[in-house]
Amino acid sequence: MIIDILKARRDELLRPLQVVCGIVERRHTLPVLANVLISTGGDGIRFRSTDLDLELVASEAIEANGASPEVLVNARKLLDVVRAMPDTELSLAVSDKHLLVRSQSSRIQLQLANLEDYPLTRFDEDNVRQVSVNAGDLKSLLYSIHFAMGDNDVRYFLNGALLTTGPRLTAVAIDGHRLATASISLAGETTPGEMIVPRKAALELIRLLPDDASPVKIEISTRYAKFAFANIAFTCKLIEGRYPDYRRVVPTRFEAAFSVDRQALLACLQRAVILTYERFRAIRCIADGGRLTICASNTENEESVEAMEIDYSGKRVELSFNIRYLLDVATTLKTDRLHVQFSTTHLGALICAPGRDDFQYVVMALRN
Repeated sequence: MIIDILKARRDELLRPLQVVCGIVERRHTLPVLANVLISTGGDGIRFRSTDLDLELVASEAIEANGASPEVLVNARKLLDVVRAMPDTELSLAVSDKHLLVRSQSSRIQLQLANLEDYPLTRFDEDNVRQVSVNAGDLKSLLYSIHFAMGDNDVRYFLNGALLTTGPRLTAVAIDGHRLATASISLAGETTPGEMIVPRKAALELIRLLPDDASPVKIEISTRYAKFAFANIAFTCKLIEGRYPDYRRVVPTRFEAAFSVDRQALLACLQRAVILTYERFRAIRCIADGGRLTICASNTENEESVEAMEIDYSGKRVELSFNIRYLLDVATTLKTDRLHVQFSTTHLGALICAPGRDDFQYVVMALRN
């Protein structure tokens, strides 16, 4: 017996499928997690995927053929099948233990998985706080700090981004060598609080959020955060633990302060990185006499010396840094100039955009 689910253009099915397949890993300890759950209702078709820590639901307003059963099918295979179909009307139907994907000239049959084995996220409804923000602002906020998140750090609470709510929404990332913090204004009264969003969730939000002023509704419970925008509902399990007091990382005493053209600095760093030692990527930065000199060398006695003009007239200050950390901030910030402060006392640098206090970047210096 064949049960017709719906008919739709290829792209109408492709859009939500591409969204939910973003968190489907190619290798799973639980094979059932390689599948996508398909359901239909009055608002169209819904695709759901999960990796136990994240859950994505994407919907499309397609008229379904009445009530139909939920089905579970391999996500990557279905995505590849729909993508490979001609750009015409497709139909989805269920036949016994298979999902049928048909066009006028093609018929592909995919094996269904057991629905009883598929886990669903149970959103904790206790003590839910709500925050509303523009999608473009939230995307920019997360992008501004994403590169400083920890990656497989034994201090598990560093493997994500701290989000604090209040008069402003502030995002913080620390990996033990650097810190990035950015903030945006929130409209209306917001209950103060904080949450640690996992690294994978933050990167997925950057991928999914549109660059516009459309609203994002955030619901925060004890263990989960849910982000609802457009036709997407994204739920992530929060990292439990106490995030370190990041304010203590920011240097307060500086021996050198100057501004520099960001594009010129970026080009200089991109040339210098070619000759750095691959393991440490160390460079020396010297501020002296209106010049910033960047020196790089490696074990093959190759050397790079780059000098650029800066508005600095103080004493000579020299610090060594991992060039990757400087490249990250010069690439991410899109301002014309960067304001840089060197601290030999704290062995670090504070970098921000002139006239803006919504972004701060701290990178620890290397010990000689």
